[in-house]
Amino acid sequence: MAIDTGAVDRALGAIGTTFRLTRLYPPSHPAVLEAMRHITAALPALAGMGSVEWKIGATGLHWHGQHLLPRNTQVAELSGLLFARGIRSIQVNPGVTPEHWLGLFGVAVGNVAPDDAVLGRITVHLGRRASQRLSASRAIDEAPPATEPIGVPAPPPAVASPPGVAEAPPPPHPSPPPPPPPPQPTGPGPVAWSPTATVGPSRASSLFRPDVLPADVEARRAVLALQAASRPEDQRAIIAKVRQLTPDVIALRDIGAVAEVVAGLDRSLGKIQDPEIQEAIGELAGALADETIVERMVARLGEPRVPPAERAHLVHAVGALGAVSAGPVVDAYLHALPELREAYRAAMRAAGERAVELLQARIESKVPEVVAAAAEFLGLSGSPEVAESLIRLTRHADERVREAALLGLAELGGREISRPAIPSLKDESVLVRTAAARAVAAAGDVGATTVLVRRLEQEKDEGVLAALLKAIGQLGAPEALEVLAKFAEAGGKPRRTPFVRAAAIEGLARLDRLEAKALLELYARDKEPTVKRAAEASLR
Repeated sequence: MAIDTGAVDRALGAIGTTFRLTRLYPPSHPAVLEAMRHITAALPALAGMGSVEWKIGATGLHWHGQHLLPRNTQVAELSGLLFARGIRSIQVNPGVTPEHWLGLFGVAVGNVAPDDAVLGRITVHLGRRASQRLSASRAIDEAPPATEPIGVPAPPPAVASPPGVAEAPPPPHPSPPPPPPPPQPTGPGPVAWSPTATVGPSRASSLFRPDVLPADVEARRAVLALQAASRPEDQRAIIAKVRQLTPDVIALRDIGAVAEVVAGLDRSLGKIQDPEIQEAIGELAGALADETIVERMVARLGEPRVPPAERAHLVHAVGALGAVSAGPVVDAYLHALPELREAYRAAMRAAGERAVELLQARIESKVPEVVAAAAEFLGLSGSPEVAESLIRLTRHADERVREAALLGLAELGGREISRPAIPSLKDESVLVRTAAARAVAAAGDVGATTVLVRRLEQEKDEGVLAALLKAIGQLGAPEALEVLAKFAEAGGKPRRTPFVRAAAIEGLARLDRLEAKALLELYARDKEPTVKRAAEASLR
């Protein structure tokens, strides 16, 4: 009788497509992210079938004698690569994630070792021998059951003695050796769940599965339970459990798993009021993330091929550990590629005031690059106490530091930063003048519009002009409509470029007036493509 493979086929179809795309694009590519979302949508139906084991052949996957998706060349290619590396079957357990499949793709192409913990809930079988569990916690959990049954046969002779009461006098009788085999069929059933179990018994043994879950899965569940717990005694018990699991979680060498647990502990702090429990959570997070692990988290945060979900956990975890991670983040930020720096900014934004003390020490450095990075991060902390330090840095000798200090002030906002930022509108550096315009706009002081309009007549750089026009629109003074409408018009002396006109249109879009909307509708039919696109985008 043929088995319905609909759910399996749908999941494999998405997996095959993702495998092909990962060989062409990095994991952060939109096409790969969309394919991973399709895998996520197909996994619940697959998880409802319990643990499934697929045979790996040179031409495809087989399940219960049926060839799965025989015409899908992508699945056939993945199977062929796995077969060439000696893998003869894989077992997919409930709880598998798209990131685990990315790990299996790495095994297929040889980028991931067969014993890497990144495979998570996927079990591989090599040849006809016993399966190799690709999780360090699974290997640790399976070792004790292998040793305990050896010690358990000692009591069984007492159980075996009743049937042979008459033969009890001769103790050195060869009967004791046979008893060890009988306990083997009865013992493993209730004692442990084997990763090689078939689909049938997995349902029967589901009650025992929590006792043999990998350490990272247990820790994640414990953290979720901690966030939901309301009684202090329950919270203390959960914290004790996570503390007990900490060595096993660290032994996995999975930075993503550690980051997820640390991020979960940080989220639970907002729901707990007991100072003692909060301190215990802080100590637990410190035990999970020592100096070495923090450095690995920071380095991992700046790697290009990091799954989005893992990067989000890393951002939150590095932010939660801001009191110790801010220094390594500053160093890593200086060497990171421009397109990868946003993750470090997000981490420092999540750190908030926890990173202020360490960053305050870094702005005293003699290296301008370090001072600039620390100043930018101080603004991202959102702490009002750092405003004075940033205002002092706006007079630094290095233009990179002045620009970073003004950008930090723009992140802080507040009317008190407007007056210190205005002198920088005349700075010799174009970058500093642009940052100053952003800071004045973020301050929200409408009275500064007069100064911005005066600078429009004196500024020659198009980039600074665009920043000034956007700032005027953001402040929204009564005279802003007339000024922005003038710069949005074509012509002028000197002739206004499409870039400047588009910036004026963006400024008009910030004004909440009917006249501004009418102008946007007019310029949406402009002959200049740049101006037309800016107006259309503003009307959406």
